Amino acid sequence: SLSLLLPLRISSTMTTSCFAGSIFLATAGVSTAFTIRLPPILPTKHHHVHSSSSLFSSTQAQSYLDTLSTKEADGTSTSNFWGAPRNEQEIIDFISEAVFNDVSHHDAASNALNDNVAPTIDQHLQRIEVISEEPPLVIVHGFLSTEHCDDIMNAVIGPEEAYDNSENVKNQLKRSTMGAKQDKSQQRTSSTAWLHPEHCPKPLDEFSARVSNLSGLPTSNFENMQVVRYQPGQEFQIHTDHLDSFNDMDCGGRLATCLMYLNDSEDNVPEESLSNNDETFTGGETFFHEFDRAVSPRKGSALFWWNTMERPGSKGYDKNMFLNVDLKLRHAGLPVLSGEKWVCNKWMHPLPFPHGV
Repeated sequence: SLSLLLPLRISSTMTTSCFAGSIFLATAGVSTAFTIRLPPILPTKHHHVHSSSSLFSSTQAQSYLDTLSTKEADGTSTSNFWGAPRNEQEIIDFISEAVFNDVSHHDAASNALNDNVAPTIDQHLQRIEVISEEPPLVIVHGFLSTEHCDDIMNAVIGPEEAYDNSENVKNQLKRSTMGAKQDKSQQRTSSTAWLHPEHCPKPLDEFSARVSNLSGLPTSNFENMQVVRYQPGQEFQIHTDHLDSFNDMDCGGRLATCLMYLNDSEDNVPEESLSNNDETFTGGETFFHEFDRAVSPRKGSALFWWNTMERPGSKGYDKNMFLNVDLKLRHAGLPVLSGEKWVCNKWMHPLPFPHGV
């Protein structure tokens, strides 16, 4: 057991209350316990950035995407954009076109909307925050509409509604598990359900399509959507999403993760609205140890990162190669203090995942 005192940078929208707890690292068969105390620290500047047609036009961005795309043997288009180090503006431009190509873009300098285009329902929420350029770690705010977030939560069957205890009821919440053997652990104490396209067609289709555009991987390589509920005191201690043992799966290891928040932390809701909002929670930040950053959950915002050292387009990459975990992307779901936190995620593989999407 190793005691650490970790400085925590927090955004201007986060509370500065002290958090104390335990973090447990489990990756590639190595387990190390950490006890941490996160003291209050002055907020740091929050990056409000998005692309602008004046910096990189939609036509130029699409042309850029086209030049980075290759055709697989099966005809599926995949992008090699993430195979080389990129600067912040390149990442913003790429994601803006890949994810938000059907809406107008913010100006990177002013963060203002294009006045010539009528805003869509969630357009004012759409912006991109680059936490790390290399390895890539980004937040895509407004990734999915708040209505679609509600639809996803409503498609999950709660334990109190249980009508069938068999494992066949995938969209029913059950105790979360870990690793290739799907073991239950005190390291992960949440509840999990799996949604298939028939449970929630339109939101799942849109989410998968945007994740595919963002990652450059075909939807056939995705696991089904995992929906996770955290109640007070529940957490997911520090971990990596890829393990060496996952290389033994027919689809290969977990290349990348897209995690989206389905409801808001109180930090991201105006104080005057809190009394009318019973879906918020406190605590539950996603903490990235390497970058000393705790992300405060915002409804409809998605985190995206690569779990492995190897990425499509990188030197020597092959779909069938052994994938090595990138320890810089280890992260934790900090304990929820009050209310319920809801998230969903997509894990991506180098080869088709059986019965995925």
